Amino acid sequence: MVRSFSDRVLGGVCGGVGAWLHLNPWILRLLLAVLAVLSGGLLAALYLALWWALPLQPPSQAVRGTPLRLLYAVALIALFAAFWLGRDQGWLAAPSGESLLLPAVILALSIVFVLRQLRV
Repeated sequence: MVRSFSDRVLGGVCGGVGAWLHLNPWILRLLLAVLAVLSGGLLAALYLALWWALPLQPPSQAVRGTPLRLLYAVALIALFAAFWLGRDQGWLAAPSGESLLLPAVILALSIVFVLRQLRV
């Protein structure tokens, strides 16, 4: 059993355990979050212990990217460049004149996070 290099949110523990048990890591993450609260932090301590004890999966065993992922990365860089330019040009300004750059970046990062979890 190893910590996952490619399917991780924090340390890769749930991704590695999920692969080892053939379970969806998001189910394990949800269970861990709920049970960590109910156990008064005991399972959070167990997670930290597993994070420390389990070796990390070598990056060479992780799934390699596809040309579509490269296109995705280039599009993401172009999007953030457009945000930056839009801020300087006034495109990302509220009617009150306040900059909407930070909310736009947070929204874009949220979309990226969801797409990463869906493996797009």
